[in-house]
Amino acid sequence: MRRRATSTVLDAALFLLLVGAAVATLTLPMGSLPPADADGADETADVLATSTADVRYTLAPGARQARSEVVTFPRTGGPQFQRTAHGTLASHLASAAVGNLTMNGVPVAHTRDDFERAVADATRNAIRTRDHRTQVRAVWEPYDGALLRGAVRIGPTPPPSADVHAATLTVNSGMPATRGRARAMANSTGNMSAVGEVVATSTVEGSFPPDETRTALLGDYPVAQLVTYRYERFGRLVGTNVTALALANDATAANARLADTLGERLAADMRTRFESPEAAAANVTVDTVRITVRTWSP
Repeated sequence: MRRRATSTVLDAALFLLLVGAAVATLTLPMGSLPPADADGADETADVLATSTADVRYTLAPGARQARSEVVTFPRTGGPQFQRTAHGTLASHLASAAVGNLTMNGVPVAHTRDDFERAVADATRNAIRTRDHRTQVRAVWEPYDGALLRGAVRIGPTPPPSADVHAATLTVNSGMPATRGRARAMANSTGNMSAVGEVVATSTVEGSFPPDETRTALLGDYPVAQLVTYRYERFGRLVGTNVTALALANDATAANARLADTLGERLAADMRTRFESPEAAAANVTVDTVRITVRTWSP
């Protein structure tokens, strides 16, 4: 069952770095947990959409696991790394998925690892019930099966014999709406490269919003270092080098170079998945995260 979209404002690149710290709390609406005689999927989806949580986490894994040629992290812990994000559980799940970007299965960075853990803990606390088992999965893909994607899974996989019920939420990813522009480009050019370029540009600008990124690159430790390293790592996985541009605080030029190279990679990938540029453009979902809830009896 597809549920109505729930919207949130997510800064895909920076909000997890810049939000301040606070005490973690969780607020559940009255009667939010599903009754014993319900299949649970719809009710659990409602809990995710309406329950709010302040999740406390640290950016330290990003510094501890960085393998940079130019950025150093003399300290990998302390108050400067502590953060708290406020929002609905659905918005947190969407943010965790967008932040957990991988290229061909290889993580871009580990800055969001502890955020993902904190979101998973808050989600489990909110949906725990003895009446059924639950799996929640949040996935961001610019199109189906894309080589660049982000995903978070909470809970076990249902056994093959289980009677599984499912519900979905569509959540704003915080990245630009892109399908309309991709369709217009496909119709006007008939060129898969043009579609790939549109998708790549939106993805890069959503991941590194130029104004906010320039501010972050001039910011205090460890924000500037973590953003620079993310640029370095993203470029390495895509197949280009933008580290010098990041160090020069030229987010516009860094983004343009990333988008050019990523666009070529995405266009080549799209050619293996879609029969035409029009079909590829119709499948574009840069601005959304799909959250799937599956429940089954224990």
